[in-house]
Amino acid sequence: MDTLLESLPAIALGLFLALRGGRRAQGWGLPRVTAYLLVGILLGPHLLGRLVPPDSPGAFLLIGPAAHEVLGWTKRLALGFILFRVGSEFRFAQLRRVGPRILLLSICEVGTCAALVSATVLLVTGDAPLAMVAGLMATSSAPSATLLTLREVEADGPASHALIQLVGLNNLVTLLAFPLVLVVAFDVGQPLVATRTALLALAGGAALGVGMAISLETLKLERERAVGGIVLVLAALGLAQFIDAGSTSSAMLACLAAGIAVSNGSHYSEQMSVAVDAGVYPLYVLFFLGAGSELELGVLADMGVLGVCFVAARAGGKLLGTHVGLRLGRWEGELPSTLGAGLLCQAGVALGLIAALEGQLGERTAGLTTVVLGSVVLFEIFGPILTRDVAVRAGEVKLANLVLTGGTGGARAVREVAGELGQNLGVVDLGRLEAGGALEVRHAMHRAPGTARANLTFDGVLKILGEVGSDLLPVVDESEALVGVISFSETKDILYDPSLRDLVIAEDLAQPVCEPLVPNLSLQEALRRMDAMHVHSWPVVEDGRLVGMLKRRDVYSTLHRAFASGAVGGVTEGQSS
Repeated sequence: MDTLLESLPAIALGLFLALRGGRRAQGWGLPRVTAYLLVGILLGPHLLGRLVPPDSPGAFLLIGPAAHEVLGWTKRLALGFILFRVGSEFRFAQLRRVGPRILLLSICEVGTCAALVSATVLLVTGDAPLAMVAGLMATSSAPSATLLTLREVEADGPASHALIQLVGLNNLVTLLAFPLVLVVAFDVGQPLVATRTALLALAGGAALGVGMAISLETLKLERERAVGGIVLVLAALGLAQFIDAGSTSSAMLACLAAGIAVSNGSHYSEQMSVAVDAGVYPLYVLFFLGAGSELELGVLADMGVLGVCFVAARAGGKLLGTHVGLRLGRWEGELPSTLGAGLLCQAGVALGLIAALEGQLGERTAGLTTVVLGSVVLFEIFGPILTRDVAVRAGEVKLANLVLTGGTGGARAVREVAGELGQNLGVVDLGRLEAGGALEVRHAMHRAPGTARANLTFDGVLKILGEVGSDLLPVVDESEALVGVISFSETKDILYDPSLRDLVIAEDLAQPVCEPLVPNLSLQEALRRMDAMHVHSWPVVEDGRLVGMLKRRDVYSTLHRAFASGAVGGVTEGQSS
């Protein structure tokens, strides 16, 4: 407990900088994941940790031993959730259509990458056993960076699904083949025991997934499904610990299998996965903070000729192997020719294999360990950028998801917060505001109204209508642009018709808003418009985006305080009745 408490300042600072850095990176056209990693590097022991003495006043804000221990706990949890989401992309209905071709694509990509890296390492070092192990380690991809980069921009399409499936297949092959390669190359390890353990982890995870699929039939609420997903991942991690204590590979396999089983056993699995993602996203950020703090940029200087050749061969193998697989599988026109660039992220599995090598072979593979660590640094920083680029070029990312949605920043943010605090505390002199100019909509509107996404289900619309306490519910798209408004009267006909409730979404119910309010409109004019439309609330729009909701009762409250202060000019009694 003391370790956890000691780590909280550093973790809180890391999360805050990751939040701000992620938004800034998105504005520059970079993935948020890259910003999370860079924040981890900045606060980690290899950068600021070397510049700030451990006993200095600010050292507690850096990722030191206590924070490292806590982030180590979160790393395995986050990896479990990530592999679960990767597994949920393996739907048998889809694989029946493209299964043989996706397997052929994976075989070409893995085989070409392994062969090219092995040949390169053999040519540089003349060490055949080391070349075999290097080739296998190069085949793995980072499921964490790949998945979160695609989820960040809501990439959806054949290329995005293919990337996630290939990442899962790559890591499955790498984890199952690693014990066999160690025996052939160095005559160490117990391949039969390792294979049996891996199969037990897969079978156990699949059994847990089937059990949760059955339970999902009775879990109807979103929060219940979120808890169900968390229970499933925690159970898979616990089972892996029981099967093979301390093994990262068993944990990854169990969670992967659980995701595959539940996604194919229940049509509620997608809702569950989305709910789990929303609940554990901070865990993903902590994962990348921890991963960044472990990356030592100085290792790049120690890679030497072998390291440069390894990086070039791995990149070339991924690109060439994927290109060959696309041609053999006749994917032309369906998947982009640059798909292999989206598979270059490298982290979790590679780092786990490095730890296994150090434990079993020690100094025998020390040179390769340095090379792979340097490769991880490069590919983990630049890989997400390439993955995002593949999805964008494939046309699977909406333009709105590539633009940093606005918001209040800088001095304006300070003014808005000061105004909000002043109004809530009752210390803002509205009379002085009125004396300098008429009260405006921005003085009375709610700046964070309840909204419904355009694709929200009918049940979700009813839920939000019951929570917002307003006669109108604004509907927005992914970029917060106003689509229209929903009133409860428009839902009455559908409310008691079960055949329609499952078909209608928020966009179907939304009525267009021809004349929304704007923040600098006077309250006098706003009331006049609301009286003419016979509404008690109305949306406020700026530059096409919903920025607030004006309610009649809030207008009256604001005007009452203005009257009490003696400033009644610009608003007549008749217009405010």
